[in-house]
Amino acid sequence: MASYVIAGASRGLGYEFLRQLSSDPSNKVVGLVRNKEAVQAQLSADNITNVHLAVADLTDPEALVAAAKATAELTDGVVDYLIVNGAYISADTRPLSPTNFIGKEALFKDDLTKAFMTNVAGPLYAINAFLPLIRAGSTKKVTIISSGMADTEIMDVAGVSQAVVYSASKSAANVLAKKYAIELKSEGIIFLALSPGLVNTSGNSAENMTPEMLADFQAMLQRFREYEPGFKGPITPEESVKMQLKVIRGLTLAGSGEFLSHHGNKRWL
Repeated sequence: MASYVIAGASRGLGYEFLRQLSSDPSNKVVGLVRNKEAVQAQLSADNITNVHLAVADLTDPEALVAAAKATAELTDGVVDYLIVNGAYISADTRPLSPTNFIGKEALFKDDLTKAFMTNVAGPLYAINAFLPLIRAGSTKKVTIISSGMADTEIMDVAGVSQAVVYSASKSAANVLAKKYAIELKSEGIIFLALSPGLVNTSGNSAENMTPEMLADFQAMLQRFREYEPGFKGPITPEESVKMQLKVIRGLTLAGSGEFLSHHGNKRWL
């Protein structure tokens, strides 16, 4: 039996973590969501009965502390795995390169604040809120879901100058994982920044892109194929989460603080 907390579990990868982890009835699975009723309705529609939900936004430290207290009552005061899946990326700034912010400095500042609050402060708030439960557990693993877009090598390969704010915030999240790993290594707590790969989610859906964005996306995919000849395109959330869980479960204290892909290495596709 293992206890899992998934922060940012309302949809996409977060919800898929709930779905896969709940398939083992011995697991205790808690999802942190903003709209409990909507997610509970989806769980019921999917006939998932052994997932508990707590209301908490990553940018609300008080709500996270309350969620940790509620979780402790469900899990006898321990959490084996904390997976922080929060991600903010603006559709308005995603297609912009650095010089596109000339004359749009206020937009950059506002978007940077939102991104860092969700993608950096959010994981810190969540980890600190649940740290007493992680300390009380035996597995002691904390994962921050990052992105290959935070790796400078893949930026070069793909020729991606866009998504400046998102990439910067996810790079900062990687630093956060490393800092925690250094601070808490003596306690045996394992931290990981983990890229899920290029996943077929709503953000990568053609119908959600302008013609210009779609053309850029298709060109990026072609460069990805040159970088990774076996690359066939975005993978499904199911495939991604299955691979991520394998990496998380296999990580040891020696690798704490690493930034890895869903393959468990530095290959991001």
